[in-house]
Amino acid sequence: MQGPYGKQWGTAGRDDLGTMARLGANGVRLYHSLGMTTDHSDESDHGQFLDRAQELSLNVMPGYNTEAVHMGCPNFDCYDTWKRATLQGFKIGFRRGGNWHPAVSMLILLNEPDSFVHWLECGDGGAWCRVKAVLSALDGVLAAEREAGVDAGRVRLTVTWSFAMMDSIDGKVNGPGVFGFQDMVAGIANPQIAKYSPRSSQAELENAFKTRWVHGVNTQSPWLFVKEMIASKYSNFAPIPWFIGEYGANRQPAARIRSDLEDMQRTAEANTGFLGSVFYQFETAYWKGRMGLNFGHYGLFSLGTQTLADVTPRCRFASCPAWPVHCLSSKLSWLPGTTAHRAKAVAQAWGSSLQKVTGGPGFCKGKGRRLEASVEPESSWIFV
Repeated sequence: MQGPYGKQWGTAGRDDLGTMARLGANGVRLYHSLGMTTDHSDESDHGQFLDRAQELSLNVMPGYNTEAVHMGCPNFDCYDTWKRATLQGFKIGFRRGGNWHPAVSMLILLNEPDSFVHWLECGDGGAWCRVKAVLSALDGVLAAEREAGVDAGRVRLTVTWSFAMMDSIDGKVNGPGVFGFQDMVAGIANPQIAKYSPRSSQAELENAFKTRWVHGVNTQSPWLFVKEMIASKYSNFAPIPWFIGEYGANRQPAARIRSDLEDMQRTAEANTGFLGSVFYQFETAYWKGRMGLNFGHYGLFSLGTQTLADVTPRCRFASCPAWPVHCLSSKLSWLPGTTAHRAKAVAQAWGSSLQKVTGGPGFCKGKGRRLEASVEPESSWIFV
């Protein structure tokens, strides 16, 4: 989201945000947007990204740096680190007057915090580790808003749990994703169940949960299975809404992807509490290597060899390399049959067309070669 990377997402370069809008998306999810920046320079400014998203009516869902838990959350207490990250965010473009930037729609406090039970820092592997991290992160964000005088406005709050089978912290629920939903119900009602003593009042925590919280889950499973496992049983968690933070559509044919997305839309419009889904992911995650591609880290678009621009970010060292922004291609040659037609399927489901999308400035012209999976990319994007 930083200014120097505008050649990747902005109109002066590949215009990724414009591509998402032409595809029919109405939002974009990001990772590590808060919690990594350490200065207030113009180059660190995230406001240009948010302004461009606002122009395109794209809702921005920035994520906090989950890896900061390793170093910034002693005994899984993330209050100070998440408060500091939020206050820092207000200085680099996330604030507009006394409010969050109008493009920001939801803050993703942590991604798959259920993995914390496997960390060495969580010696007994108890559910309290993940729940304490979430409660304290939420507490820190609320404290930062109060200290900075920033109104919550429409900005929702969430974490995205994995689709693993786990028991909730109170033992009342077992199932993919929903264990985390129940974790929050139990943790908000009694933070001590997670060995946490909030700095905010109990009333402030409960109000934030009641008025701003969204349950989130990541999944590679087909929508019909997710619908059976979660949507059909969601009345237990109403009226708190929910969404899919990563819909991977792993090796699904184009017809299945399209029908899944269309049924998700119908489900959301039926006012069932389901808000929608984030499609995983915009660009192929080449840094994962060929093995990574086998586990769903291919995107809607691959990269071509043509360089559209070079990014030269600010760096702490005397000499920093420039990073090429490669053109995009909808061809995913390593996938068989219609499983390779991911971009076409998404465009059709969202009322657009592949021709409209690939006619944009960011796409490869002619018959240029595609990069191999061993090549380092700029980033992996996710959008809704």
